[in-house]
Amino acid sequence: MEKVIKMLKKNWYYLAGGIGGGVIGFLYWYNVGCAAGTCPITSSPIMSTIWGALIGGLLLSIFFSGNKRPTAELKDLVTNGALLLDVRTKSEYAGGKAEKSTNIPLDALENSLNKFDRNQNIVVVCASGARSAKAVQLMKRNGFTNCYNGGSWSNFNVKNGGSL
Repeated sequence: MEKVIKMLKKNWYYLAGGIGGGVIGFLYWYNVGCAAGTCPITSSPIMSTIWGALIGGLLLSIFFSGNKRPTAELKDLVTNGALLLDVRTKSEYAGGKAEKSTNIPLDALENSLNKFDRNQNIVVVCASGARSAKAVQLMKRNGFTNCYNGGSWSNFNVKNGGSL
């Protein structure tokens, strides 16, 4: 039971999205649904609720997944010796980078994982946070325990108000 509670606390967005989506799916069926029964999703309140829960859970997981900490906390990690890993392409990196960052493009990261200590704090950045989220998932699957999605590299750029 303790493991279930811990999992729910860590992945609360799936539960919240599922409940919210289920309610919205049911309300959609109630107010708009297909009375003729020809629409497989909206002809039944059960199907509308299930699809709403699935879509709601998926949408919230997209926005809240990954090991993301507040930027100030991640900046402190980098200041105290964490590796700042930029997974943008070489040309993107050449166009602007955060100080003290290391560039390994996402498509080359899997072959470069053996270069890093799996217990070291690693803050992963990219242009928007999408590729860094993928990189963090890849690293966690390969045994890295202290890697974090730092979002955009510009959060760590001194010229853009960063404080490294």
